[in-house]
Amino acid sequence: MANVMRPALVALLLPLTAAQDLSVETRTLAPVLPAAPGVNLMLNQRIVADGRILLVNRAVQPDGSVFFSQREYQLDGTPVTFAQEGFWANRWNHFETRFHASGAEQHINDVVNRTDAPARGFRDPTVLWFWRTQPAVGDTVVVTYLAQNVIATSRIRFTYEGVEELTLAGRRVMAHRVREDPVGGSPGVHTLWWYDEKGMGVKRYHKTTEREFADQLVAWR
Repeated sequence: MANVMRPALVALLLPLTAAQDLSVETRTLAPVLPAAPGVNLMLNQRIVADGRILLVNRAVQPDGSVFFSQREYQLDGTPVTFAQEGFWANRWNHFETRFHASGAEQHINDVVNRTDAPARGFRDPTVLWFWRTQPAVGDTVVVTYLAQNVIATSRIRFTYEGVEELTLAGRRVMAHRVREDPVGGSPGVHTLWWYDEKGMGVKRYHKTTEREFADQLVAWR
């Protein structure tokens, strides 16, 4: 299954690799809470070229399965296309959302849904934080998201909490800590992300009503 997505990724990345002013950042994370047996890695990349930001994630699961996701934005954080592929519910799935000024289209395998909500309503300035823009400590922004499998929205409040020193993959890092709180969510549910000076996530902590999860950097590439 891991090879299914590769032609699409290559077709998407080839124009970017030929572009001028190309910028590529890569970080590899792994779960530390709970620690999973076997290989369990998350490769995150940010590719910037031709006035676009492409965020690519490939997650390798302990059972050998691979999940793919990618998000494309304009340079101001306005979404262009979100997509994800993987094997779940006993089948290979492909979800894709295309954002336009006049609305958005959801392609859920063979089903297409549409909404009149314009792309600007889903603008996410936090994808620019720490590498293109620098928020002040205490700055807060609320971002609206469109679900990828149904026409429904949710909102998350992002708060920049400041800088914290971490040691990750053999390096001492001054990391920017950002708290994420679902608007109207259950009390106590939240996520913390730590970002390096390039704006790449190097550590994550997520708390639900019942469990805790954490991932952290294991390789700088």
